[in-house]
Amino acid sequence: MKRTLLLSASGTLAFLLVGVFVVSPAASQAPQQGAKPAPAVPGQVKPAVPGTPRPAAPAIPTKPAVPAKPAAPAQPAQGASATQGQTAAGQAAPAAAPAVDHTADDAALQANIEEFDKAYNARDAKAITALFTPEAQMIDEDGETAFGREEIEAEFSDLFESQPEGVLLTEVDDLKYIGTSLAIENGRTTLIPSPGEPAIINQYMAVHVKTREGKWLMALTRDIPVETLDHTENLLPLAFLIGDWVDESPDAVVQTHYEWSDGDKFLVGKFSAKIAGQNAFSGTQRIGWDPLAKKIRSWVFDSDGGFQEGVWTQVGDQWLIKYQGVSGSGEVTAGTSVLTMVDADRWRWQSRDRILGNEAIADNPEVEVVRRPPPPVDSAEAATEAAAAAEAAGAAEATDASPAADPAK
Repeated sequence: MKRTLLLSASGTLAFLLVGVFVVSPAASQAPQQGAKPAPAVPGQVKPAVPGTPRPAAPAIPTKPAVPAKPAAPAQPAQGASATQGQTAAGQAAPAAAPAVDHTADDAALQANIEEFDKAYNARDAKAITALFTPEAQMIDEDGETAFGREEIEAEFSDLFESQPEGVLLTEVDDLKYIGTSLAIENGRTTLIPSPGEPAIINQYMAVHVKTREGKWLMALTRDIPVETLDHTENLLPLAFLIGDWVDESPDAVVQTHYEWSDGDKFLVGKFSAKIAGQNAFSGTQRIGWDPLAKKIRSWVFDSDGGFQEGVWTQVGDQWLIKYQGVSGSGEVTAGTSVLTMVDADRWRWQSRDRILGNEAIADNPEVEVVRRPPPPVDSAEAATEAAAAAEAAGAAEATDASPAADPAK
């Protein structure tokens, strides 16, 4: 059974481009000290729970113990009023149960993740197996299951024999607690099979249960098949950017144009800004799909010599772009740009949590970017072109209707 990588522990235009270049209301304010906003870099994943890697797939989850079924409520005595025992109208509802503090649980699960990666990288199948419950199940992306510690250890032993090298890193994307003794984790593993080989990134789901002794163990892990889309498909959510856009205020104007490039594998934007009628700066932005990290990334280069890299994450009707880079003068830039979609012809943009050099700078005010309407049509010129087109169409019809020449003559 070849199991895949097991784990247990996963603007508009202008604003997108530089994240700081926004000129609207605040453009004339602090030439921000010369800094332009950079694209945001959200979506960073922080590790959380351990995982079980395989030669090219995600990790293994653990199945939580089934909670005891609550006892059925007692039926009221015969003849008793149906409303007896219920809260009287106007009576205050009972206080909600206090929230559970999972700080210690977070630390314990994080320690398990680190122990899993350490054991995997040391090719220690027994140490990995000790992180599972005795009745645990490990399911690969093909649905094949290893039952219990003995089979799980055999799976890892076979894997390490066939892959004597490899470095694994587990990262957790999401961790939820159900009550005090059950946790469900989703994450990914990054495996470098051997020096010089490309990394393999896989997704997984794991279920953790807390034993009576207070130790967290994996009860079920499952590899999650990853649907592979091509670069263009992964960029389609940003296709609304195609076209011309403008962000205008009394003292500043930013114009941006987006189009597909390189066989529709990238979106390329070109932007320019004028402040008080004078050219302030310009630049380009390239947005593409990172097939290794499975994220949308962007790169911005401006006329001052600065450049930035951003990572895009969609949250509802917003795109968060966490960015970092360097200004033309050599100062570090970082922050998060927020693009909020309004409709097909409008979106709002703001750059927050900005850093320039060693100092935090104020957030940009939110601005609205609108699609630029097409240029007005000269009515006389349009009429002339229409008449010429009609004449050409008439001539073509006459040619098609004339009798064919007799080849014998």
